[in-house]
Amino acid sequence: MRVRGAVSLLLVAAVVAGGVAAGRFGPATPAAAQSGPAESWAWLCPHGGGAGWEGVVALANPGDSPVRARVTTLTAAATRTVGLVTVPAGGEVLQRVPAGRRESSSFVEVFGGWLAVGWMVRADDPDTGLSAEPCAPQAGVTWLTTESSSEEGEQAYLVIANPFAADAVFDVTLFSPDRPPLRDLDWTDLTLKGGRSMALPLSKKIVGEEAVAAVLQAKVGRVAVATLGITDGGGIRGVLGAREPATVWHLPTGEGAGQATLVTFVPGDKGLRFGASLFSREGPQAAGGLVDAQQQGASTQVSPVITSGPSSIVVTALGDQALVAAQRAEGQSADDAATGGTAMPAAAWVVLPTVAEEPSVPGLVVENPGAEAVSVTLRLLTPEGVGPREASFELAASGTAGAPRSFFEGASQAAVLVTATGPITAAGASTSSGVHGLSLYALSMGVPVPDGGSAGLPESDTAVP
Repeated sequence: MRVRGAVSLLLVAAVVAGGVAAGRFGPATPAAAQSGPAESWAWLCPHGGGAGWEGVVALANPGDSPVRARVTTLTAAATRTVGLVTVPAGGEVLQRVPAGRRESSSFVEVFGGWLAVGWMVRADDPDTGLSAEPCAPQAGVTWLTTESSSEEGEQAYLVIANPFAADAVFDVTLFSPDRPPLRDLDWTDLTLKGGRSMALPLSKKIVGEEAVAAVLQAKVGRVAVATLGITDGGGIRGVLGAREPATVWHLPTGEGAGQATLVTFVPGDKGLRFGASLFSREGPQAAGGLVDAQQQGASTQVSPVITSGPSSIVVTALGDQALVAAQRAEGQSADDAATGGTAMPAAAWVVLPTVAEEPSVPGLVVENPGAEAVSVTLRLLTPEGVGPREASFELAASGTAGAPRSFFEGASQAAVLVTATGPITAAGASTSSGVHGLSLYALSMGVPVPDGGSAGLPESDTAVP
């Protein structure tokens, strides 16, 4: 009761200040947001799951004051609080969450500061694998996904979370390489009750396609969306949806087998041309021969790309039209990984853990998309019992780098604050489990820090881009 009272006071204060919290927690038509410090934040984690699966929500605090958070689980049947935690300054908390159902999702409310939040979900027999991604910093009315596969031996789901009190009503349209868009009556005017989540089986609507994209358009309310991919015989993947298309996408990767698949989705009716570059320690080069590729409108397309060590695939639309991109990366064992990357470089990132258990080969990828070298600093956001640790290096223009091997020693599940003297991108890329720590493979895009990594509260209107 005391916790509920405190939350109510926070929400009332935020409404009086200009409707900031109402825009994040309130009804489908919030009051207009105004600038000023935010007292509360929300992260939505549509991670999915399955029978016997285990879930973890990682909460990392790059600031100089402790921050409180409440973690709630959502399913099709119920909503339940699973944890009330305080994340110490410069520290991290790993909160276990239920992941026993396909639609399993989590919702994190943050009070008194800012936290970076992401998920890890580990499958159980007969499925194996590890999925990791950042949570969504806010709900939305439009979501686009592109990484799903409906080929034989693949299951693909759209996981949708609605943590609000009001119901959400939406349509889902599916896209593939050569078929017209599919607008199924079963997925028109779908209703998701408040405080619930659902999983839609994409692979049952479109069969035999290497790339299936989805556009969710809400008519009432707001939701968060991610994909869940399951490969028969081993391997799971998850990718947080995009809120809108963009003309440039950055897709970091590393520590895998060096085989990646670039998946592009053109949601508009007109076709476009695009190019793809591979940034690595060897400098930029054409990725998969994609110098001036063409793609028709309202379609998906797949392109194989060979990578080497810490790398990043940079996709650029050659014109004024936009697209959505994602990548699948093969692991060194049966588990593949995936990420939707980012369209917005930033000066500071929090990279959340991508390791399930020991033995492990933890790692991260830092990309410098700019035309000048930058100085990069890594700082562990340490779990309890691990001392402070930093590492610094110079990163060449259009180059990538990983963390020194010794940096994660004794702290393989620690989050990392990555700061630079110019805009960069950063992501986690790790293997873990098995005899040599190579059985599970996960990628997770970093979370950009709203205030560039300095202490204090971020501005409410400039929360995570």
